[in-house]
Amino acid sequence: MTTNEPYEPKVIESNVLEIVENCFISENNGNLNARAEAMKDLESFLVETNEGSYTIKCQDSEETMHTYHGGINESIEKYVKPSHLNEKREMKILDVCSGVGYTAATCIEQLNQPREDGGLPLLNIEMVEISALTLATGLILPSPIKSHMIIKKAIEDQLYSEGFLTNRLVNTKIPENINISVNITDARNLVKNDPNGNGTSKNFVKDNAHQFDAIFLLAFSPFESPELYSLEFLSGLKPLLKPDGMISSFSKSHTMRYSLVKAGYHIGEGPEFGRSGGTIASTALELIEKPISIDDERVVALSDAGVPLRDLTLGDSSLEILERRDEERENVRGKFKFPSTVRCPVFLGKDLKESRLKRRVLNGLKTIGIDNLHSQKSMYLICPQYQDCVCGNSCKPIDNSRDRIIEMEKRLNILAVNQLSSKKNLN
Repeated sequence: MTTNEPYEPKVIESNVLEIVENCFISENNGNLNARAEAMKDLESFLVETNEGSYTIKCQDSEETMHTYHGGINESIEKYVKPSHLNEKREMKILDVCSGVGYTAATCIEQLNQPREDGGLPLLNIEMVEISALTLATGLILPSPIKSHMIIKKAIEDQLYSEGFLTNRLVNTKIPENINISVNITDARNLVKNDPNGNGTSKNFVKDNAHQFDAIFLLAFSPFESPELYSLEFLSGLKPLLKPDGMISSFSKSHTMRYSLVKAGYHIGEGPEFGRSGGTIASTALELIEKPISIDDERVVALSDAGVPLRDLTLGDSSLEILERRDEERENVRGKFKFPSTVRCPVFLGKDLKESRLKRRVLNGLKTIGIDNLHSQKSMYLICPQYQDCVCGNSCKPIDNSRDRIIEMEKRLNILAVNQLSSKKNLN
């Protein structure tokens, strides 16, 4: 495995960042029209979404910061609504990978509304973004909603305080009931015991223990930014959540969902919007309105697709994290996990016509001693997903995805150990 690789976070296109950097060099040298001029230079790199806001591709990838439906609508449907914050009188939100500030702005737009007593809520937002240039890009883009100007003001103030800017051109005032902190740092620094990143407290977890009502995970996808989907990072977020707090992500990746389960969260399907749904997670089962699908539970629990991303030091490079997972998948595939190539576990207990697919599925299942989709072993594995026991052991029903995944993985491990012992005895 490659070691000591320098960490290079996934960011937006380098051409965009170069324009932004030159913009503020020019502005700091006295050109107060630099932002408007930079917007003209950026036009060919921006993607206008269906709602009229702009999004940008990430470096070396076709993936964009937001869906083509638009970052504002996506933020409403995938983050704000599922978090059930509208009725709270006071709330605290952790916005991980804030980008140009659309999600934080949407929170203000949607949540800064009078409550039943006529008063406004107390809204606290912790923005976290590793790239100062990405934040600065938000100062150049047109604001798609009024509240984005409040976010622009918070970003500008932080960049000014850090010496990135020498001018304050945003005249909007931040309302007294809204507190916004902008942390320009690797988000992993938040969950380390002694982070050294700029803008973060050395005791962030201690200072913010059980304070966040919602954590929005806005990083690029797990295989673009694996460091922010690792078991260690997701575990590190857990102490920050209130007992009724929730994590929201646009991702449905099996590796992320497995890590959330192993970290102690209940998981469920997030609302579908643009991209193919998402994931919500909480330590409070009652907040999970819809479990993940039966098929996805099986893939997460029983196949190598669920092998987690590991960042043992909370400081490894993306390449190291991905290579470590590849090695672990190779080690467990066909021994303790079914191969994910044809989603073998999905077909357990189902009828398949004689076909190439069936042969491939059975070949994958045979690696751990299952030769029939309806065998006793097959039904034993998937019994936790049934209301009535189908394996003959008088099992009680399990009412949530997390515990079903844990039980199915436990059962597979028993079968795998027995299979390995049998092979050893034969030799």
